[in-house]
Amino acid sequence: MSDITINEPADKPRGRNGTLLTDRLCETRVAKRVKYYDRKCRGLYVSITPAGVATFSCNFTNAAGRPTSSTIGIHHPELFKVVDAKAKVSALKAKGGAAINEILAEQRSEANRRGVTVDHVIAARVEWMKTLVKKADHEMRPRVESWQNVKRHLERFVSPRLGRKIASEVTNSDIATLSNDIVAGRYIFDGKLAKKSTANTRHVRRAASAMFKWAALAGNDFVKVSPCINLPPLEKEPPRSRVLTADEIRILWHGLDRNDLPWDCTILHAIKFALVTMLRSWEMLGIHRDELNPKYGTVDIPARRVKMY
Repeated sequence: MSDITINEPADKPRGRNGTLLTDRLCETRVAKRVKYYDRKCRGLYVSITPAGVATFSCNFTNAAGRPTSSTIGIHHPELFKVVDAKAKVSALKAKGGAAINEILAEQRSEANRRGVTVDHVIAARVEWMKTLVKKADHEMRPRVESWQNVKRHLERFVSPRLGRKIASEVTNSDIATLSNDIVAGRYIFDGKLAKKSTANTRHVRRAASAMFKWAALAGNDFVKVSPCINLPPLEKEPPRSRVLTADEIRILWHGLDRNDLPWDCTILHAIKFALVTMLRSWEMLGIHRDELNPKYGTVDIPARRVKMY
C-alpha cells in the first residue's frame, strides 16, 4: 500500500466542487494569476499567470505525514496536456512516500524545460521586465525601463522564427542563423523582406541573450544554458550622422534669428536650447517646471530620463 495521500488543495474554497480541467482552460488569458482545481483528479490544480504559462501542481501528504505541494509540469498543447498531468498524479499515488520528493524534483526540472516554448519565455520575460519595483530614487518604475523596446525586438524578430520552438531546444546555430538573416536582409517581416540592419541584429542579440540568461536562472529553469554564446562578431556600423563644425553651428545659430523662417518661434528657441544644453530630445522634451532652478540658471534632469540609467 502506498504511504502517501493525495489531498485536496489547502486553499480550495469551501462549498465549491472545483473545475473540470481542460487544455482549452489552460490556454485562457488571465489578468492576474489564478488557480483552477480539478474536480475529478483529487489534489491536481493548475496555476495560470498573465504571461500565459499554465503550471500543473499536486498537493499531497508525504511519508512523514506533512502536507506538501509540488509542481508536476507545465502545460503544452502537444507535449504535456491535462491528460498527462492526471496520469502523472495517478502514477504518484502508486509511489512510496520516501521517494516522492526526489521523483518530483527530477521530473519538475525536465518537465519545465520540455514544456515551455520560446513564446512562453518571451511572455514571462516581458511580464518580469515591466513589473514595477522601487528604484534608487524611491520611485516605483518598471524593472527594465526600456522593456517596450526589448519586447518589440523579441516579438518582431525572435518570436516569428523561434516562437513555437521548445526553449530548451534552441541552439547556438538557431541564434546565429537568425542574426545572419537580419544582417543580410533575408528576414521576412509582415510578408516582406526586412531591410539589412546590423543595428537591429545587435539589439535582437542583446534582447535574446538577456532573455535566455534570465530563463536559465534556477528560479525559472526554462533552459539549462543560454544558446546565445560564441556568436560571430558583428561588423562595425558606419556612423549615421556627422558632427557639425563650429562654423556650421554659428551659421545655424544666427540663421534661427531670421524673420522669414516658416516655423514658430518656440521651435526655433527649442533648437537653440538644445544646442546650448546638449540634451537629448527625450531629456529636453520631458522637462517640467519643477525641474527648473532659476537661482542658478540650471535645469535638473532626473536620472530616470538620462541615457543608460
